[in-house]
Amino acid sequence: MDRHTSETAAVQIARLIEDEIVAKGRGAGYFIGRRQELASRYSVAPATLGEAIQLLRSRGLVDAKPGPGGGIFVADASPFTGLIDELLSIRESPVTLNDSLRVLDALDGAILHDAIEHASTQDIRELRLRALALQDSWGEPAREREIWALHARIAQISPNELLRSLYLNLVGFITRRYSEENTAPATPFRLQTHLDFVTAIERGDHELGDEAILRHTKESLHGAAGANH
Repeated sequence: MDRHTSETAAVQIARLIEDEIVAKGRGAGYFIGRRQELASRYSVAPATLGEAIQLLRSRGLVDAKPGPGGGIFVADASPFTGLIDELLSIRESPVTLNDSLRVLDALDGAILHDAIEHASTQDIRELRLRALALQDSWGEPAREREIWALHARIAQISPNELLRSLYLNLVGFITRRYSEENTAPATPFRLQTHLDFVTAIERGDHELGDEAILRHTKESLHGAAGANH
């Protein structure tokens, strides 16, 4: 069986197993079977069955446990499963810069307060360097790259995996697809807002964080459509 045929079979087997889980309402922890048994049940080679299991694991649908008493089990429900499905369904849809920025604006407060609460000495040291780089680039086109680098570094501090992953992926999407459209004015007010993010984290100051987020949101709402952050 060549590679293309094997991959096609793996996708088909993964779909059959998923259909069984959904149709029969198999709950988390339900024992689906051992690899050898499943390969025999679906009349495929162990390698093909392995590919199918890997596809299901990547979607958070099954867990594979080794050793005695091991096998393939229905995975615990995860918010990532539904999120991945939704994102896959809209990946070809037109997503505007403004759409993405509105989502980021809604997440900024949670991201900043997580950073205020959990930043380490190393985090603060690196944020100071990012703040200096932003100041040095202000008034130059490079400021937009530095702004996004600062936002991304702040987001990396959050211990909330779902929040952090969603935020960083949106930042990556914007910087890859819309970098040339990020042309918000280089006002001192806008610079100070971003510097205050770092100051709030450094001081552990949630009140300053709230004030900076409020200013940041107002800038986004009143700036050129899809330009500010």
